[in-house]
Amino acid sequence: MKKSEIIKILSYLNNCYSNRFKFPKPNDEDGTKLMVEVWHDLLKYYQYQLVVAAVKKLIINRPQWPPTPGEIVKEVEILKLPDEAKITAGEAWYLALKAVRKYGYYNSIEGMASLPESVKEAVRNFGGFAALCHSEDNEYVKSRFLKIYQEVNSKRKDTAYLPLPFKEKLLLISEEKEVQ
Repeated sequence: MKKSEIIKILSYLNNCYSNRFKFPKPNDEDGTKLMVEVWHDLLKYYQYQLVVAAVKKLIINRPQWPPTPGEIVKEVEILKLPDEAKITAGEAWYLALKAVRKYGYYNSIEGMASLPESVKEAVRNFGGFAALCHSEDNEYVKSRFLKIYQEVNSKRKDTAYLPLPFKEKLLLISEEKEVQ
């Protein structure tokens, strides 16, 4: 994304949130330049149209306060995710239960293969497909599975919303710490 496009987005936000978002900063040319630099630093990895879509979605869903660059990055990354990655805990439970009913204990390999990756990970953390098949107390099993799935998703989300170049820099930094 170009700095000129960042200026368009900041101007758009200024018009949407006239009392809570000031751009350009009145009587502060350095502050305005710094604002553009900061926003560009965090959003430069993304396509303009994708950022605009994320900004509009945030404006509609949260009209009280203007979004921060971090919130925009997170929303862009969510928009980029495939539908499989947007599965809720309840949907994951439904898919796991459906696979158990369809494939059962004796076809656990096929049952696991039929599940999206995030659901597979939750099933593995639960104790495996066989453990899910042998479970009796549905409410307890369901609440346990939902909790496991939410933990799996929160672990994935910690780094999922970071732009790829930034993830690579973090990885390099962590590898340097391990070497020392």
